[in-house]
Amino acid sequence: MQSDADNIPGQTAQGHMIAEHWARLAITYEGAVAELRSRGIEPDKAVSEDLHELDMIHMGGLAATDSLAQIAQIGRDHNVLDVGSGVGGPARRIASKYGALMWGVELSAPLYQTAVRLTELVDLQERVKFKLGSALALPFEGLEFDGVVMQHVAMQISEKSQLFGELSRVIRSGGYLAMHEIFGAKGEEPRYPLPWATEPAMSSLESLEDCLDRLTHLGFDVGDFLDLSEDGRQFHVRAIAAFNRVLNEEEGPQGISVEATQVRLRASESMEENLRTGRIRVGMIVCYKNKG
Repeated sequence: MQSDADNIPGQTAQGHMIAEHWARLAITYEGAVAELRSRGIEPDKAVSEDLHELDMIHMGGLAATDSLAQIAQIGRDHNVLDVGSGVGGPARRIASKYGALMWGVELSAPLYQTAVRLTELVDLQERVKFKLGSALALPFEGLEFDGVVMQHVAMQISEKSQLFGELSRVIRSGGYLAMHEIFGAKGEEPRYPLPWATEPAMSSLESLEDCLDRLTHLGFDVGDFLDLSEDGRQFHVRAIAAFNRVLNEEEGPQGISVEATQVRLRASESMEENLRTGRIRVGMIVCYKNKG
């Protein structure tokens, strides 16, 4: 029997693998509630800030989301789309701290469902909404958003022209595309496993130069690239230490299972090496859609 998740427009075989991968690794609603209670926070008293150690899947976590929002100058009542919204942490943060009206689109049904439930838990459902969908066929009208944010998504999608064409389609003239993304080095393969890919078929890294050329051809004014590769490496150094510490205690951290923690540890070890050797880069860039 097929579920709604099997019939998502724009779904690809690669996307299906990625969605299943993150469903195994991301925190669940039940895991988040259990972690809140372990800290002495009753779930019905929780606010969005209580979740941010749990709901930020990307490198840099909360600080990175804040930096991206500030670089893009996201403001009150901006209509903003978070592409690849995971369990909703960045969308909730940008709504609660910066006042934006947020939509998130997520390909993994379990992550989408967790995002909806956690948003209702902290009473942000009027300002933060989610749709189950693909970045390759965004379930929105054209020119609907003042801006789009995307963190650690493009490297999971091989159909780059289709992806960035969809992002451009939904951004209003003069609007922004704010990216916190991971890039590969031309001619060099990274060490696996990666946080998003246990095997090469799941990964579609491209170089920063190719990405910027693509955006220019789509009519974006490309801003300066903020290289955060060393910050990312240090993030994984800390993650390795934290994962090893909790595994020595035979438990997973912050609502994540032991098995998921072991997978994340191996991925962090690979990422630390990849970032140290230059096979992978990570950074932020804000691009503006030309008026006209």
